[in-house]
Amino acid sequence: MSKTSKMKLKSENKVHQGRNVRFFRNAKNMKQEDFAERIGVKQPVVTKIERQEIIEKAMLLKCAEVLGISVEILQEFEPETIFESIIYNIDKLENSNGEISISKFNTTNNYSIEKIMELNNKNVELYERLLQAEKDKNYYLEKMLEEK
Repeated sequence: MSKTSKMKLKSENKVHQGRNVRFFRNAKNMKQEDFAERIGVKQPVVTKIERQEIIEKAMLLKCAEVLGISVEILQEFEPETIFESIIYNIDKLENSNGEISISKFNTTNNYSIEKIMELNNKNVELYERLLQAEKDKNYYLEKMLEEK
């Protein structure tokens, strides 16, 4: 693969796996030193991992296991979209009782980080369940195709 095609492929990939590792490590209130120990490396290696756009598969597996999430989440999660979704869902929730009306894109509201993280964790759980349902569906479809 040429250098230009590598650069093009890199720019097309919006997901930064290292940032995702950092995001979920921070969400679990885990310091780099603790995380490093759990994945079997030194702390400077964690810093390097968190700067990498693409992480080696074996290391990605270790990180996902320690963080208690699937590898797919580290490969596909985009924090920006999840926060937009959280703000949108808070907006829908608050508007449903008719007491508060906020704009979908209003970022001046002061939601506590705890509430945002709680909603984020619920969204992550939902994403994991949806991903598993999709895998199950694919498994059953493949099984049906094999039977024919």
